[in-house]
Amino acid sequence: MSQPQCIYCEKEVVGTFCHHCGQKQGVHRIEWRYLFEDLQKRFFGFDNNFLRTLRDLTVSPGTVIGSTLKGIRVKYVGPVGYFFLMVTLFALIISIFDINLWEASSQIASGINEPKNAGQEALQRQMGEGIYSNFRLFSFVMMPFFILALWLIFKNKKYNLLETSVVMFYAQGHTMLISLIAILVYHFGDVKFVYVYASPISYFYISFVCASFYQGNAVWNFVKGLIAIVLGFVFLIFLGMVVAFFYLILNPEVLEQFQQQAV
Repeated sequence: MSQPQCIYCEKEVVGTFCHHCGQKQGVHRIEWRYLFEDLQKRFFGFDNNFLRTLRDLTVSPGTVIGSTLKGIRVKYVGPVGYFFLMVTLFALIISIFDINLWEASSQIASGINEPKNAGQEALQRQMGEGIYSNFRLFSFVMMPFFILALWLIFKNKKYNLLETSVVMFYAQGHTMLISLIAILVYHFGDVKFVYVYASPISYFYISFVCASFYQGNAVWNFVKGLIAIVLGFVFLIFLGMVVAFFYLILNPEVLEQFQQQAV
């Protein structure tokens, strides 16, 4: 019995793909299902791995992280790839709907905090617009500080820094889904305080990831996850203070302008 021939190179082929040219065998007529699957592959680039990763990180994040650390890396999207994909998806959605993150944050903050003087408001606007306009860059720059904090808090679990980064990249990447839902509800539903809840829900989710993955007392691991988040913000605040200090030294006119407006 003769072997089937490849529809492209016409050489004998065994299996689903031709080992000569890589052409998939047994292709079907172009239908709506085919177009949807092709769009999914082109957009996400991970076939069904993305949807599986999205689902399992929601209900059982410890399984995703454990599989990745064991070396099973074809079932799920990789941690760094998933993080960048979710950040990019968030940036894409807010760009499509023309959502200004700084204005949204300012409107929400105005309902919570007391009005600031013109100097503080101008400085905050300058810094805020700079951060939000480089959202993806700042999202990645923040990661090492939270990874370091998580590693220090869970150091007794014997995972090295790179292994710990798998936990944080998956956790932080998935929190972008929470932020995306919140900002869309805020934008279309005009529900200001929904975006306020996004941050604490994200922190609780990261702690849930720690409780799901790390062995031991789940409640204590959840609390340690919250401690790690606080420590990560302490590192970031310290870095921000150092950067601001040197920025004002190199640009004294900015400090003078701020002082004049504050009077």
